[in-house]
Amino acid sequence: MKPEEEKYIIESVKRGDTELFNRIVEAYSPKILSVVRSVISCNEDAEEIAQDVFVKAFFSLGKFRGESSLSTWLYRIAYNMSLSKARVKRRSFVTLDNIKLSYDDHLNEERSELIDKERKYLILNNILESIEPSERVLISLFYNHHKSIREISEITGIGESNVKVKLHRIKRRLIEIANKKMEVRYG
Repeated sequence: MKPEEEKYIIESVKRGDTELFNRIVEAYSPKILSVVRSVISCNEDAEEIAQDVFVKAFFSLGKFRGESSLSTWLYRIAYNMSLSKARVKRRSFVTLDNIKLSYDDHLNEERSELIDKERKYLILNNILESIEPSERVLISLFYNHHKSIREISEITGIGESNVKVKLHRIKRRLIEIANKKMEVRYG
């Protein structure tokens, strides 16, 4: 959504044309849900939080000063709400050790590739679940949402240099975790 369009919609909603807020929801829902899912792994909880982000944004629109883009403001709300939920509700996650993937000698190549993709996805998610939710969201904002260091700083309230340092440390730790998991699996 272009900044001019955002500004028009925001001003119109503030004046009472609340139906226009649906355009904001439609434009940003997938991105907001993705950010929330980077912190909250339960799909139902993530969807609920994403909806709550838009409810909060709607009722807080009068406080939006336009100092940052609308998307940055929405990301910040999503970031804060996700971390709050994660702190309150620590979930237990299924580990790879509990997942048994069986191969049938008669599986065709296509199905075998799908299982390999699922296994890689599970391994990656398992590694990401090893770090704190606040760290997962930084990684997600940088790699999945292609946010700049400056934008991540605005969203999280963390200084730009600190964001760089945190991203570097998180990446290094993820590599260490992945290497340890590989050692355990393949001895």
